[in-house]
Amino acid sequence: MKRPLIFVQDPNALKNWLTACGTDSKVLYDLDRLDERFTANECIVLIQLSDLANIDQVKRIQQKFDVLLFSNTPSTTEGLALFQLGIKGYLNTFATVERIEQALAAISAGSIWLGSDILQKMIQSVTSTQALNDHWKEIVTDREQQVALLVLESNSNKEIAKELNITERTVKAHMHNMFEKFEVSDRLSLVLKIKNY
Repeated sequence: MKRPLIFVQDPNALKNWLTACGTDSKVLYDLDRLDERFTANECIVLIQLSDLANIDQVKRIQQKFDVLLFSNTPSTTEGLALFQLGIKGYLNTFATVERIEQALAAISAGSIWLGSDILQKMIQSVTSTQALNDHWKEIVTDREQQVALLVLESNSNKEIAKELNITERTVKAHMHNMFEKFEVSDRLSLVLKIKNY
């Protein structure tokens, strides 16, 4: 996993972040010249968005580093705007240790980490702006096709399971199989791949 570099002002949040990041993490006191102090492809920068860490700094940092951004009052609108800047993840400043660990693992594996609401909005924006061709259907099973079509409609795994009268575990198995077939690692990448197939 990439080395976490932590920039946070809230001491209560810092405790969770340090627990999630482990002993290899480094607490930062400023965000100046990170690329001169650290090797970008070996690190992930965790930043609490505040007056001390503004959007312009985040824009500069994300050009070289993977950035996991935290907000005290996260919103779908803010998350979408920040993702468009190029951040790799977006969480509540006071997220649980487990949630932060999941986000770090996903980002280190090359995926993105956004809340389900933001992810659904992104999928909706992608699927509403592009016409769908049928070539992608040639490499999936009939059931995977049904699951994929429901993903394209921005349904969650729980909603897909209910719609197809299968378990969420079965939905996850179909998703995993499609991730492998399309050589992607997350739901949004799958949607983009299907739309551009």
